[in-house]
Amino acid sequence: MTKLSRFAAVLAPATMLFLAPLPALAADVSIDLNKLETQNGNCRLTMVLVNGRAEAAQSLRADLVMFGADGVVAKRLAVDLAPIPANKTIVKAFDVAGLACEGIGSILLNDVPSCQFANGKAGAPSCLEAVSVSSKAGPKFFK
Repeated sequence: MTKLSRFAAVLAPATMLFLAPLPALAADVSIDLNKLETQNGNCRLTMVLVNGRAEAAQSLRADLVMFGADGVVAKRLAVDLAPIPANKTIVKAFDVAGLACEGIGSILLNDVPSCQFANGKAGAPSCLEAVSVSSKAGPKFFK
């Protein structure tokens, strides 16, 4: 075996460590903005929540900010998303008083100030990072 082939034999496994894909970190809870409907001048947000953990979400508060089509803050809303049973999908609806759905250009998940699971632990490493967002409705939903 030449010096070059020995070097390659040692180097190949080491380079595979750097080239191997890292495992994806799954969110503890995913929130999909699924539907918006205007009722009596208010916008009703319907969200599909999926708890991917083996423990129930006992506390999960979300701070939502609605922006108009012009990008200006139109409304801010704090909602309680819990309880969500372990490994369960649920649907929750929230009314945004005084704002028609047509007035919403995008929605920001500004913060998740609290999250607590049945095992006594919070989402890791922070509550905001424990949540992923998506949207099937018209406005962009982001964090």
